[in-house]
Amino acid sequence: MIAGLLKSNIQLSIITLLVLCFGAWGCSFAFVNTSVEAINYKEHILYYYFIGTNASPIFNQIIGLLIILIGGFFINFLAIEQEITSKTNYFPAFFYILFAFSASTKNIIEPILVANLFILPSLYFLINSYRQDYALSEFFKAGVFMGLASFFCIHYIVVFPLSLFALIILRPFNWREWTILLIGILTPLYIYVSICYLATDDAFTVFSMMREATSTIQKPILSEYYIGFVFIIILGFVFALLHYFSKGFGGKVKTQKTKYILLWMFALCLLMMFFEQMSDMILLPCIVPLSIIIGDYIAEIKQIKIANTLLVLFFGGFVVIYLHALGMI
Repeated sequence: MIAGLLKSNIQLSIITLLVLCFGAWGCSFAFVNTSVEAINYKEHILYYYFIGTNASPIFNQIIGLLIILIGGFFINFLAIEQEITSKTNYFPAFFYILFAFSASTKNIIEPILVANLFILPSLYFLINSYRQDYALSEFFKAGVFMGLASFFCIHYIVVFPLSLFALIILRPFNWREWTILLIGILTPLYIYVSICYLATDDAFTVFSMMREATSTIQKPILSEYYIGFVFIIILGFVFALLHYFSKGFGGKVKTQKTKYILLWMFALCLLMMFFEQMSDMILLPCIVPLSIIIGDYIAEIKQIKIANTLLVLFFGGFVVIYLHALGMI
């Protein structure tokens, strides 16, 4: 079935992922009510400027499809290129598409999905610095992309410490690397404040937005339709952790260090659930580490029947919340 296909056959894997992506998008395009009330996303500064909430539903749905496709490609490229997974497979992209569409069945693109297009390159450049003698350019690019991600989803500022954790895990202390990384993170903020100073009277409004976005702690709300899917995701994540602690985090030192970084990222992303009530899947802020970790665990299962059974459970939970989001149940 699909588990063996996503493990070994590159051409059929790509076709399967495209069919899944376009199929889910087509149902959203056909059944979503186009009169959804706009949500104010002014705190996500660049998201509000470039995408906003007043664009036509058709435009938002097309852009949303492209964002999910690019995100799925990026996350699988990261997992393979940086040796996070031991073998070439397409499970990270499969889970990323599944998680993304569980929260995209409406006319407004989730800011987190847009910000992920910048978080993923930031992770790539951080991990790519491993065993490089001169990696200052990698850290600057990682910092810039991390800073840009927070302008598309302001709650990603809580993930900034991940860059410092990655430096501690991957490399010995070097004050130049830490300084360049911090300069890279602050560069988008510096440019934005400079533009606001020239164009408006209030150049520092961005700081009040950051404080407001991260100062209100809210209790996460879980709909009954999402309980099954979230339970299966948590179960898959726990199984992956048990597998790592019993079998090891990988055969290569780089793979082990990278998985430690992903676990730190998961812990930081969990904090984002308390800053904003997600309109759909409660675990959407953790989509990047969850897709890679669970995807890597499924790829490591040697018994194809067990892997297929887990995939059926994941897909079944997704179908329930997807049909609910479409208003069919």
